[in-house]
Amino acid sequence: MSVNRWKLFSMPVVVLGIASPLLSNCGGKIPGVGGVEVPEALSEGVEAAKGCDEFKTGDFGSLALKGDAKVQGKIKSFLQVSYDVNKTVVDLEKGLIASCGALGKDLGMKDDELRAEAGGGKGADKVCTAVAAKVKSMLAANAEAKISIEYDPPKCYADVDGMAKCLDACGSPIEPGKLEASCSGGEVSGSCDAQCKGTCSIEAGAQCTGTCKASCSGKCEAGFKGTCGGKCDGKCDGKQASGACAGQCEGKCDAKAEGTCSGTCSGTCSAACEVKGQAKCEGSCSGGCSVAYKEPKCSGEFKPPTVDVECQQSCTNRAAATAKCDPPAVRVVANGKVNTDVQKLVAALSRNLPGIIKLSAGSGAKIKVGAEGLVKTGKGMVEVAGDAGGKALACIKAGVDATANATSSIDLNVKASVSVTASASAKTN
Repeated sequence: MSVNRWKLFSMPVVVLGIASPLLSNCGGKIPGVGGVEVPEALSEGVEAAKGCDEFKTGDFGSLALKGDAKVQGKIKSFLQVSYDVNKTVVDLEKGLIASCGALGKDLGMKDDELRAEAGGGKGADKVCTAVAAKVKSMLAANAEAKISIEYDPPKCYADVDGMAKCLDACGSPIEPGKLEASCSGGEVSGSCDAQCKGTCSIEAGAQCTGTCKASCSGKCEAGFKGTCGGKCDGKCDGKQASGACAGQCEGKCDAKAEGTCSGTCSGTCSAACEVKGQAKCEGSCSGGCSVAYKEPKCSGEFKPPTVDVECQQSCTNRAAATAKCDPPAVRVVANGKVNTDVQKLVAALSRNLPGIIKLSAGSGAKIKVGAEGLVKTGKGMVEVAGDAGGKALACIKAGVDATANATSSIDLNVKASVSVTASASAKTN
């Protein structure tokens, strides 16, 4: 199956797709209930419950609720999922601050320009916006050079074991093995303690001796395009001194490669490094393992056998919002008058854009989908709550409010990260 390739100009469309206001057209609201419609007979109970301090700590085990035990399980599961998703949003912002900061540092920016605390997306916005301005200024100073960026969509995985635990806690357990079979539109992969029968994918940044479809730092044996600190066996658009290419190299590079490598990379790869036919897999194995996978994950969507509706909604949204994504293969190519500063920019973008795009186009999009689904689930939980009491409604409100607010942070994070990538190909004349 061919892989769709997203070019840079498609990115604003992606942002529009995941940045729509979450709570538009919610219908009637009771003041102070965060958009959740609560029956009038129960609204007084919400006020009497004095909020939900448990949502601040994530400890819902001792939460005292009334009514049916099964309903209590559903409510607590929804609250735990909401808490987990909100924590994931904070982690997303921290990751963007670190990734944009690493790019800025490679470009010579000062530490105080790259320092910020995560909070509502504003920290990532500060750092990534400053880095985007630095990239623009470097290109403006080298107007005769042009940079093009192309990348594959990030590949994301949902946690199979996490889904199983979520369904179990919600009171709708599923038989072992059935959930892995419910991975739709993707494949199951994981750690393999025996023979990996398919492809072994080694995480970005680790030592690689395999196929790297992104930036290879080391030695590239075929299909290389970038800067080469050693011998360039192919076309060099600059002078070659002592066998080294002082410009862009196309072909293969025998040392200090910094660019895109479509052949075997011996060094580190900015995206996943794939090795086939390897008996022992130190990374993630897909295509079959001679024993059961450990920590299995699904690259598609879960469509489990019939389970409780509310449990399936909560746990499916959790799986989407907490999905882990691989850095995509990013190709950064410079044309025109390419001097040392432009080469430095290309190398820095090649190293750091995979991490930035992973968080914005991968994790950010997944979290957005999960958060939107959770708000809808929360509204439905009001009806399910029945006679669980005002405390239950107050906690449901807290979960919906926090998750709705988190989407604003996601939108700002995605916008900030896209600005970095867009700045690298902006026209300067």
